[in-house]
Amino acid sequence: MCNAFQGSSEILINSRPEPIWAVLADSTCLPQWATMVKSTTGTAERVGSTRTCQVEWEGRKDQVVERCIEAVPPRKIGWIMEQGMMTKMFSTIQFGFELEPQGASQTLLRLGFLYEPRHLLARLMYALMMRQKMASLRQTLLENLKTLVERRAAAHGV
Repeated sequence: MCNAFQGSSEILINSRPEPIWAVLADSTCLPQWATMVKSTTGTAERVGSTRTCQVEWEGRKDQVVERCIEAVPPRKIGWIMEQGMMTKMFSTIQFGFELEPQGASQTLLRLGFLYEPRHLLARLMYALMMRQKMASLRQTLLENLKTLVERRAAAHGV
C-alpha cells in the first residue's frame, strides 16, 4: 500500500479481525459506516478493483472513484482516490486499514492516510482548515466501524 503514511488514527474493537475484514472488504457495507457515502458501485474488494461512490460531506456532493491497491485478508486493505473534488487539491490521496489482533477477542484497527498537496495553496488550506476536519472524519469512521461490527456480533451471539 503506502510505506510512509502521514499519520493514523486507531480504535480497539471487541472482535476478531475476520468480522472487521468482512465489513471492510464488502463495499456494499460502505454507506453503513462511512455515512458520507450515499451509494457505491463497489462490491467485493480486491487489488485492482474500483468503486464509484456518490458522497456528501459538509453539504457538498461529489462523485469519487477509488481503486483498491492492497488487500491482504484479514490484515490490510487500502485504496487510492483516482477521481473526486479533493484530487484538485491533492496529487495523492491514499488511505487504508490495518487490523492487529489483541488477544483472543479484540482487534486494534488503524486507519492510515496520505495526502500530498498539489500546490502551496492546497498545503496551506490543509494545514489551516482541513487537517482537523479530516482527523475528525477518520475518528468518526473508526467509531462507526466499531459500532457496526460489535452490533453484528451481539446480534449473532458472538
